[in-house]
Amino acid sequence: MKNPAQQWLVDRASPAGMLACGLRRPDGKYVCRSVEENFPVGKMERILGQFENQRAALFTDALSPRWVTWAFEQGQVRFVERPDGWLLGLVVRTESDAVPCLDPLSVEFLSLKLGK
Repeated sequence: MKNPAQQWLVDRASPAGMLACGLRRPDGKYVCRSVEENFPVGKMERILGQFENQRAALFTDALSPRWVTWAFEQGQVRFVERPDGWLLGLVVRTESDAVPCLDPLSVEFLSLKLGK
């Protein structure tokens, strides 16, 4: 049986326009998926790691949003952090079918039962 987090990425986080997506587990390991040749899995892992490093400078535990989205000319990057230590990162093309999926995927991720 597949890891539930990996299965969720395969089943749910792959609308047209999704370049890559990934999870950082509470133990610090990554589960990432790429659907774009120019956006490899290793790049998604680096992006998740960079967010982790910047998060402490940007937010406090008392003032932390449910999710953070940065928009760029050709895309958007969404990060969703859960209290149990899971972190979701989604990278989508601007004006694609994936953009309207960001909020529903974020809400669903927050309610998933993923374990440790």
